Amino acid sequence: MTFFEHLFPKFLAVTIIACVPVVQIGIIHKTIWVPDKPQVNRSSCTCDCFDTVYKGSYEKPGKVGYKHMYFNATTQMFIIWIMVLGSVIISYETFKHLCDLYQNRKLRWRMFFLFIADVYPNYFSLWVYFNYINDGYYGQFIHQLFFTLTELFSTWNVVQMVSIDAKIDSWKIIAIITISLTHIILGGVDQFFKQLILMKERPSRRIRSLILVIPDILHVILPLQELASTRNRSWTAVLKQREIINILVVVFIGFIIGNYFLIEV
Repeated sequence: MTFFEHLFPKFLAVTIIACVPVVQIGIIHKTIWVPDKPQVNRSSCTCDCFDTVYKGSYEKPGKVGYKHMYFNATTQMFIIWIMVLGSVIISYETFKHLCDLYQNRKLRWRMFFLFIADVYPNYFSLWVYFNYINDGYYGQFIHQLFFTLTELFSTWNVVQMVSIDAKIDSWKIIAIITISLTHIILGGVDQFFKQLILMKERPSRRIRSLILVIPDILHVILPLQELASTRNRSWTAVLKQREIINILVVVFIGFIIGNYFLIEV
């Protein structure tokens, strides 16, 4: 392996992670979602919510001048730091792993496309929790936790099978399908129906819901096709009767649990 081939996966992984906030805040938020927000006057604006602990003796709380970034010395800030740092490390290692598989021509393409489809839902969960903790708003915390944990488990199964050297385990395929069906049904009850069918929300929310529901649909179709290629059967008739029953039972249980969280919050 040449030096370039060794370095390229690391460089690409860092580039992808570094570009995420630029795309989200610098392009989607700033130029599309809220392009009419006024510019901040850096010479006259002040902030009295900044505890200035990390500035040491150089500044004291009060009418502190403009900073590109403020953060307070709180438990919530520590949790946000750990959450973001962990996400960056895991994302870096995963993207690097995928690049290595591509260079060695060992990518299982259906699983790779599923992983790409997983990126936004998982990033959405991270950003939601970032805002919940940063704002001190915990009303939707448990509700989102159900979606986040099941989404992470589904993504973990996808990554486990993204290499052609990895075995296609039927239980992992069924887990991915079951989680996605549960998300689709819960999403329909929660907001997808109102936003995508009745068109009652603003366009930005409808687009967000569409981007969240499309990966779930793909996580039903593509795993079935992958399992079908393993069993040499049509993907529309690849599941055994017992597997179908198991999926329906777990989806029902997941709907009850998820719907309980929806009602409680």
